Amino acid sequence: MIPVADTGRPDAPDGPLVVVLSGPGGAGKGTIARILAAADDSISLSVSWTSRARRTDDADDAYVFVDRAAFEARRDEGGFIEWNEFLGCYYGTPVPGVDAGQVLLLEIDVAGGRQVLQSDPGALCLFVDAPDDNELRRRLLDRGDGTERADARIAEAARERTEAEGLGYTTMINADLNRAVREVAALIAARLATRNPR
Repeated sequence: MIPVADTGRPDAPDGPLVVVLSGPGGAGKGTIARILAAADDSISLSVSWTSRARRTDDADDAYVFVDRAAFEARRDEGGFIEWNEFLGCYYGTPVPGVDAGQVLLLEIDVAGGRQVLQSDPGALCLFVDAPDDNELRRRLLDRGDGTERADARIAEAARERTEAEGLGYTTMINADLNRAVREVAALIAARLATRNPR
């Protein structure tokens, strides 16, 4: 459980701590985010919108699946913190409601993380990665991505690693899920402590 900071303090920052989890598909960032949100009521997981087709292994709450027209309408109304187009599909993070909670987790790509940092320089940005590209390929293929799509995602991951480093992301290698969850929880707790020192 991540300790909850005292948000009633007069010196507490406004709004939730925004935690950006980026990384290649198959790195485990979504699983880490879901475990953390399920373990602590003060953590909210933002559910991104996408125009991509639902995969057979997608959880019901993986995304809000919409067509391109609906996504574009929401985007044009200013309804996203960030949005991007990746491999021909839109992805966007909706503007959170006031009940976002103590910590708002965003599972987004590095380009989206750049947009978040422009509006919230205090956001905690973490790049979750697989131990190596061979392991990443195995995970992508195991989850149903074809060889061509896996190759495209691995090429994109190399570019994102470089961009994330340039933006000051903290890189985490997810070789063991339980350990990765504990490491992310510790990083969040440390950032909360600096926002609301006792």
